[in-house]
Amino acid sequence: MTLYYSEEEVVVTVSGLTRARLTAYVEAEIVLPVQGAEGPVYRQVDVARLRLLADLSEQFDLSDDGLGVVMQLVDQVHALRSDLRCLLAAIAEEPEEVRARLARALRATRG
Repeated sequence: MTLYYSEEEVVVTVSGLTRARLTAYVEAEIVLPVQGAEGPVYRQVDVARLRLLADLSEQFDLSDDGLGVVMQLVDQVHALRSDLRCLLAAIAEEPEEVRARLARALRATRG
């Protein structure tokens, strides 16, 4: 079950977030709400992103552009971790000799 938050619920839920900041993040496409029956709604992942944005903004006084860059990097790290999990799962399905050969190749590549 996916939980959706209205704009008002998000502003109340995320400490330090104002309606103006939320609008700025959406306009900068740092957070992308989905369209609900009564307007934009936010998923739990959006709320988590907004919490991170509020913390980064408060603690490091980053501009919207800076926050956008940081969030792009966070997204890239998450994508890479997902790709790595898929790769490891595929390798785990291979025969032992293939896994051993890959392990040796990785050690050799690392130097």
